[in-house]
Amino acid sequence: MINYQNFKELDAAGTYLVRLLFSVLHDIPAPALPSDLNWDYIFYLAKIHCVEVMAFYGAEKYIKENADLYSTWKRCRDANLAQNVLQIEARAETFHSLYKSGIRFLPLKGFELKQLYNRPEFRQMSDIDILIDPENAALIQPLMNSLGYKCVKNIGAYEEYVKPPCITVEFHKLLFSTDKLKFEYYKKLWEKAIPDEENPGALKLSPEDFYIFQMVHLWKHFIGLGSGVRSIMDIYVYMKKFQDSMDWNYIRQELKKLELDDFSGKMESLSQYWFGNPDAQKNITVDGISELQRNIFFSGVYGSRESKKLKEMDSLQTQNGARQKIKYIRKRIFAGRRELEYSYPILKRIPVLLPFCWIHRLGIAVRNKKSIVKQELQLLLSKSKDR
Repeated sequence: MINYQNFKELDAAGTYLVRLLFSVLHDIPAPALPSDLNWDYIFYLAKIHCVEVMAFYGAEKYIKENADLYSTWKRCRDANLAQNVLQIEARAETFHSLYKSGIRFLPLKGFELKQLYNRPEFRQMSDIDILIDPENAALIQPLMNSLGYKCVKNIGAYEEYVKPPCITVEFHKLLFSTDKLKFEYYKKLWEKAIPDEENPGALKLSPEDFYIFQMVHLWKHFIGLGSGVRSIMDIYVYMKKFQDSMDWNYIRQELKKLELDDFSGKMESLSQYWFGNPDAQKNITVDGISELQRNIFFSGVYGSRESKKLKEMDSLQTQNGARQKIKYIRKRIFAGRRELEYSYPILKRIPVLLPFCWIHRLGIAVRNKKSIVKQELQLLLSKSKDR
């Protein structure tokens, strides 16, 4: 695990990981590992950011003498290659079944981005995401059961289905349910969708609307648990493919409606700073780039518990002292209703149960999550020392 009391090492390892990915992305030799870092740390960081397959191709020549690490890292690469093949087959099978059942659907995110990388396996994908009409939701479970899937999660906004050995399909009924502005905007997503000629029955977004959704989805994770290196690389790869053909006036106009114009500008700048032309990087400035990089390095691909705590501590500790620490701890124990709705869906229907959820959550933490509580307190103390 990352040593939370050594942010300098995290910054250095994250910076090197970005350089490693840059070299593979641009098909140039990877730089040697700095002497103050080790390959086990880089592998761990690449894995939690779900970029270990791509990073392997840059690291391979350097780690062959480390038999254990090379074997482990190569095994991860091979497993992801196999998963990639199975995902392609599962996606086609699911799409065909949805089409035959007359269910309107719109694929989201990962698979479309995979096709833009030099090699599809470079862009790892944990699941297959599909948007469906809520009125067709009742048809999904029997359909997926007939294909050999089991429903493992149904929390209202989406359903998750799994099939051994490694396939996960998520069906989303609505998007961004906890943010009113984004929810209202994406209620009209079907109106923006156009037929997908390559997949009968499927709809797709224009390159502009896909990019806007990509940015909104990044924002959702970034303000929550955080978002990782892969999301920033996705922006660079997508812009490289479509930058000259997209209607940027429309994109800026829509992002401004969503109050994401400033956020998107920073993420685009960071994507160019990390993965653009090395000569151009010298002329790019991003406000607070050190802190922005650290937040992203600290996250996993979908964010991490620790990353969220880092963000919260930054926002609370406007000055050092016991008062801010007490405020932070109180906020953690008495979390807001929206934050707890993912763990306690009943709060959406019966908000007055919030105090009982606080008690139940605290009981679970004391009984089952002592190590996590201890880790969070260590992080709070280390953050104070770091300032």
